Amino acid sequence: MAPRAELIDIEAALDLITQGLPRKEVAEELGVSTHTLGKVIADIQKKQGLLLQYRAIQSLQLTELQVRVLEAITPDKIEEAPLRDLVGAFSILKKGEQSIDGPVKDLKGLVAHLIELEKQELALKDSVEAEYEEVQSECSLASLDQEEF
Repeated sequence: MAPRAELIDIEAALDLITQGLPRKEVAEELGVSTHTLGKVIADIQKKQGLLLQYRAIQSLQLTELQVRVLEAITPDKIEEAPLRDLVGAFSILKKGEQSIDGPVKDLKGLVAHLIELEKQELALKDSVEAEYEEVQSECSLASLDQEEF
């Protein structure tokens, strides 16, 4: 009696197949019929497809769980919750919102804000100076000497 498909060494089968051996030789090496080997290969391909699809579905499952959690938060539960829990929940929700909106610049305090303004001012000053030099090179004094008034 030939071994059943679930008793075949899957790793050995995959190794032989990836070496490029024909199915008939792989089946002989494993001691199974080509029909049984075909079943094993079909099962592997089916499972592989499901595993590849899981990553796409995983984010949908996570979103569903998030919706269920948010729906379970009622105004009564918010009123009864300790301040510590409310602050923690707010922090988590804010981080989630920021991850949706994209990266946020971290300006911490007045000094960081002033540094950012100075950077913008320097960039503007450099831009104006470059334009001035360009205009100045176009209007040289030598060209004005040759013009008639």
